[in-house]
Amino acid sequence: METPKSTLIQPLPVLIGATAQDMLNTFALTPVDDLNRVPFKGSWTAGQLAEHVILSLSLGTKVIEGNTQATDRAPDKHVKDVKDLFLNFDLKFKSAPDITPADKPYDKDTLSTSLKKLFNGLINLAQTKDLTDTCLAAEFKGIGYLTGLEWAYQQVYHTQRHIQQLKDIQEHLGVN
Repeated sequence: METPKSTLIQPLPVLIGATAQDMLNTFALTPVDDLNRVPFKGSWTAGQLAEHVILSLSLGTKVIEGNTQATDRAPDKHVKDVKDLFLNFDLKFKSAPDITPADKPYDKDTLSTSLKKLFNGLINLAQTKDLTDTCLAAEFKGIGYLTGLEWAYQQVYHTQRHIQQLKDIQEHLGVN
């Protein structure tokens, strides 16, 4: 049986790079004095949000690099589902324990360096690894096992969601 061709248009490394740059540029706008300030009740700080993205990127990379098996469906079948889920800002999610940031002060330079390193690692994976295989290290809640391609897109859309949340945090803190 022939696997259907992908319907994705923009090359994944380009999309990851653009998302990374948007995250880094937006994060850079957060003044150091506001990094660990809670903007409103129930919100993370900008530092915690960045740490959450770092934890997610780290875990996502490990899943993509982990054990895999051949995929018997279109390797991008669930990309739209993941996109629709993460970019629906009317939905609220509780962070998984493995990617929940600690309630502590964070250092802006350390967070920025980690974000850059992890995004570069994800770009490298997208450029060098066959992402069409199904990743067996973790299931995505509500969908099941994803391919490396779908996990990489999940990282992109998850980050895009948090870029918007970071902008909301900055707005509440009065960052221009």
